[in-house]
This record gives sequence, structure tokens and C-alpha cells, in this order.
Amino acid sequence: MANHIKIPKDLDNIREKFMFKLTKRQCLCFAIAFILGIPVYFLVKKHGIELGIIAMGFTAAPAIICGIYKKNGLTFEKHFKFMIRFLKRPKLRLYKSENIYELIEKQIEIDKLRKRLSGGVYINYEKRKK
Repeated sequence: MANHIKIPKDLDNIREKFMFKLTKRQCLCFAIAFILGIPVYFLVKKHGIELGIIAMGFTAAPAIICGIYKKNGLTFEKHFKFMIRFLKRPKLRLYKSENIYELIEKQIEIDKLRKRLSGGVYINYEKRKK
């Protein structure tokens, strides 16, 4: 009888488990959530147990999300930073190009004006300097 073990194709996603099948990062984030959530629960419990549980959940949720969420190899903090950077950028990006034909027409007009001003004799100043 042979025992088969599945080995994932992508070995980058394998993380060393620290405690309770959690990584060190996840354990740290859950500890922070616990440290933040318990005092909030006891402070708000006076107004009702349900309200205390809801307040504890809202307080601990960011730390828990930071520990669990991972997408495309990026953690929640990095995704959040990229979202903020994206939202700060201008929404409308205009594509501007130079119309070469318009520039050529302007140059022709300038040459015509130079010819009129010089009394019919056209002097090309760029060539004269050389």
C-alpha cells in the first residue's frame, strides 16, 4: 500500500506553520486583534452584550483581515496602500499629441511672412548661421 502526498505546483505559497496551523504573521495579527478587542468589549458591554460584541468585531476586524487576506502574493496593507495611491491620482488622463501637419502649415505661413517682410527675397536664417 502506497501513501500519496499532494505537493502543490507553486511552492511560493507554502509558509511555515508556527502554532495552531497558523503562520507567525497570522498569530501576531490575531494577538493584536485580541488585545484590541477584549477591552473594547468590556467597556461597551455596559450598554448591551450585543453592542459590545459588535464593537469588538469592528475593532478587531482590521487586524484579523491583515493576518488572513493575501491576494496575488500581496498582503492587505500593500493592497490598501495601492488603492489609496490609485484614488489620489487624477481620474481623467488626456492623451496629447503634436499634429505634425499643423506644425508644417505654421512653418509654411512663417516662411511666407518672412518672404513678404524681406521684400520678396527669402532669407533662411537657419542656413545662414552655418
